[in-house]
Amino acid sequence: MKKSIPVLLLLLAAAVSAEELQTIVVKPGDTLWSISSTYLKDPQKWNEILKYNKLPSADPSIALPGMPLRVPVRLIKEQYRAAKLVYFVNEVLYRRTGASDWQGVAEKMDLFKSDTVRTRVDARADIKFYTGEILNLFPNSIAVLRPPGKKNTDVELLAGELRGVRSRVVTASARITPKTKDTEFGAKLREDLTTVVQVYKGKADVEAQGKTVEVAEGFAAEVKMDMPPSDPVKLPPLPQLDQTQTTLTASAGPQLRSVGGKISLTNMKNTGKAPGAALPGDKDLTKGVPSAGSINAKDIDTNEIVKMLSVANPVQSYHLQVSKTQAFTSLLVDKNYDAFDTIDLNSLIPPGEYYMRVALVDLLGFEGKFSAPRQITVKKE
Repeated sequence: MKKSIPVLLLLLAAAVSAEELQTIVVKPGDTLWSISSTYLKDPQKWNEILKYNKLPSADPSIALPGMPLRVPVRLIKEQYRAAKLVYFVNEVLYRRTGASDWQGVAEKMDLFKSDTVRTRVDARADIKFYTGEILNLFPNSIAVLRPPGKKNTDVELLAGELRGVRSRVVTASARITPKTKDTEFGAKLREDLTTVVQVYKGKADVEAQGKTVEVAEGFAAEVKMDMPPSDPVKLPPLPQLDQTQTTLTASAGPQLRSVGGKISLTNMKNTGKAPGAALPGDKDLTKGVPSAGSINAKDIDTNEIVKMLSVANPVQSYHLQVSKTQAFTSLLVDKNYDAFDTIDLNSLIPPGEYYMRVALVDLLGFEGKFSAPRQITVKKE
């Protein structure tokens, strides 16, 4: 019997170490009672906190010094559970509630209720709440997570643009509430505080000034400051780069071609007009378009030039990323380019094997999903 005691202790220690813990910062004067009443779903389980922390006293009524407490996530009320920074690139900052200074983020760090996240130029942050909501914060954006005083809200967008999955969002001019479990949408706050909402999947309610409109997949609505939402309008199809095919998934829309070291976005049928979109000005951009090639080629020529041509489609720019790894954990190129820009990778990165992916940006400024990674080779002449 005695021989089994060490084994039980080891099993107990393993169970404790396997717990997913969240850090709660205790203010001077707080007690285990007050902490448990505020943060725990069942305040009577205050004694479980003792298992994970060395405290000056086990008396729940004794005031604690200011200190961090590790608490099992399963015990914490959902509204107080942290969000996880799952990905970021370039300069991303955060500010804790009540603090005045911005700090740089760290990989896989926890973000808490009322924390503010800020992305600088060419920066991006992807955040996942423990309750499943997902937030993609785009460059030059500011967002408050689970803002105080705003019920049923996951994110308050103060500036810039975000993409949300099931996230409930408020801005200065609107409230956006997903209507399905798989709702994906984009929200953009313009300088005049107009909110533009575009739904990619599912449907969402957009509310302002006592009026609510339902925006379905493939539709958008605009909300000007102190005005009710506009009626939803159907958007031209935004091309998405297919993972296995040369063509884009938008029906009768543009096609991605790779010929002679050039990647271009062209119209499949060269009709000069796509459903729901018009050619810019009087230019015929279909002239001189190269014949189709294979985007799935393993290697791309040494003189690789990435060029996206907006031909009768709602694409105004594209987001290019190049990385040494297929997971894109470390980026050599991460920048948005105008649809007519020409990029010479030879001048940007040294010779070698790389992975490239592209996301298209529509006329409202919303960014679509990234294409599947494509392997490329850069060789100096």
